[in-house]
Amino acid sequence: MSSELSEAVVQSEVSTAPLTGLVPMIRVNDVERSVAFYRLLGFEIGNRVPHTGPAHWAWLYAPKVDNWKHGPNLMVVRGELPIPPDSQSVLFYLYATDLQALRNQLIAEGVKVSEITYPEYLPKGEFRTQDPDGYTLMVAQSGPNTP
Repeated sequence: MSSELSEAVVQSEVSTAPLTGLVPMIRVNDVERSVAFYRLLGFEIGNRVPHTGPAHWAWLYAPKVDNWKHGPNLMVVRGELPIPPDSQSVLFYLYATDLQALRNQLIAEGVKVSEITYPEYLPKGEFRTQDPDGYTLMVAQSGPNTP
């Protein structure tokens, strides 16, 4: 490790974190359609542009989380070229308080979801689904060692 990098690491250990959050922003065909889907997962609109009429951008957050700043946040923006689902190199991983109940609710709303699987790294289970634009969402059961 170079001395410059070592110094930067030492400085970062004693200072506050330079970032306070990460909010993904995805291109979607229809902001209102995406908002309706993400509401099924507990999101609500925190802000939108324009404030009236069809939105071309919206910030979504989870109002039922104890501290919304540390809960899930997502921005959706209308775009002409959403990422084709088969060429995604990033997927979204979400954690649910009751995985089975959420899965059942999504099925009741007509959302296609996979069976719950129990991989070694997540023994409490996870399932896969896609949003209306084809973005892959993995939903896992939250626990003491997960968000």
